[in-house]
Amino acid sequence: MKITCVRTMALSTVILIMASSIAPAQKTGMAQAVSIVQLIATPEKYNGQGVLVGGFLRLEFEGNAIYLHEDDYRHRIYANALWVNLDAKTAENSDKLNLRYAFIEGTFDASRHGHGGLFAGTINNITYARIAPDRNQ
Repeated sequence: MKITCVRTMALSTVILIMASSIAPAQKTGMAQAVSIVQLIATPEKYNGQGVLVGGFLRLEFEGNAIYLHEDDYRHRIYANALWVNLDAKTAENSDKLNLRYAFIEGTFDASRHGHGGLFAGTINNITYARIAPDRNQ
């Protein structure tokens, strides 16, 4: 149990550091790098704003979401995930992005909670979607 908590905290820290190290101003000039935790904890602060988030991306019928961790996806912990409204360009690359840690940039909507109202919020108007670099590559 303690190892899982430590691993989860370490992974959250790595994702936050990686998201913070990417300069979103170079992409659109609007988005700010934030963690999924920040969006879940203070949705009103980011509602309607451009955000760049990293997490475990699952793209499937009625289940497009970015999760804080892969374990959240595996155990269906939707409260630790944001619904993702795909644009045509991102949908074209969904095979490469699916079931991978990735960064996405879009507009955060705190009032929409995705399919079945299960998710903590929604990322709309995706302008950037890339696989997160792996330390071992």
